[in-house]
Amino acid sequence: DYAEGWLAETAYDFVSEAIDEGIVFGGVHCGNDDLASQAVIALSEHRLAGKVSLGGQDAELAACQRIVEGTQTMTVYKPVDKLARQAAECTELLIKGNMPSTEVTINNGTYDVAYVKLEPIMVTKDNIDEIIIDGGFHRREEVYLNVN
Repeated sequence: DYAEGWLAETAYDFVSEAIDEGIVFGGVHCGNDDLASQAVIALSEHRLAGKVSLGGQDAELAACQRIVEGTQTMTVYKPVDKLARQAAECTELLIKGNMPSTEVTINNGTYDVAYVKLEPIMVTKDNIDEIIIDGGFHRREEVYLNVN
């Protein structure tokens, strides 16, 4: 199931109601870290934060803080520099009347659309220093702000 409308408060309600209904689950994967921010509140209120696997996406600072604090298991990080570089290269080709070369397509419900696939990176407590901090996405003192 999913949080309708990608609304953070919907994610809170969804997780909280599932727990209240006695549904047992081992994990919650959220489409972004904003949704995960509310899911973790629901998990915390039921004393399940850190016991139920929680995933998000975008490597937002608050999510990285939750990872080192132990209340979020992982986030999906897409390196902004690689995304920007690839977008610029594709834009330049399109401006010049050329199509970016790709053999990958995704169906949008009507057409198979060519797209450039970049590999996302799973960030966990084990690699957050290397990927996020050493990579310059967030500063160490910000990520570890709430950890003694």
